[in-house]
Amino acid sequence: MGLKLFGWKKTKQQSQEAAPPKRLLIPFSNTHDDREALRFACEMAQVFDAHLTVLCLVETPRSVGLESCPATRLHEGELAAVAAREIAEEIGVTDIETLVRPVHHCGYAIVEAADEYQADLLFITARYRSGRARPTLDDTVEVVLRKARCQVWLYGAAREGD
Repeated sequence: MGLKLFGWKKTKQQSQEAAPPKRLLIPFSNTHDDREALRFACEMAQVFDAHLTVLCLVETPRSVGLESCPATRLHEGELAAVAAREIAEEIGVTDIETLVRPVHHCGYAIVEAADEYQADLLFITARYRSGRARPTLDDTVEVVLRKARCQVWLYGAAREGD
């Protein structure tokens, strides 16, 4: 796994004066890469003595209202939240909050949650569009990197051939 930091647009002097992050946010969908990223985020929460919010998003088509999200889809989000709590417990993180939300677009929902919870640092797993000669980040990751007002750590596995 590799890690890249985005959104550090401060001058050198300002960055030296910056306080360590106290509110961390990570979207989580219970994939292998997400579990690895969550373990890393839990370790960072311990290092910084920070509150960790885990966001389990349930994407629904725009034709379906968010209040009408199918119960089976919400149940999948709840299962992801349970898995996230188990990982945090296994690492020893107690200051954790898990949220399950139905959304129409994950990228914008992550950015809104980062603002809502005043996240200082947002972790996101790198996902790539398939079928392209050159690796291109998927739409969700691109939106988060462009729109998030906080620092974003992009967490991803090395691609074959790297």
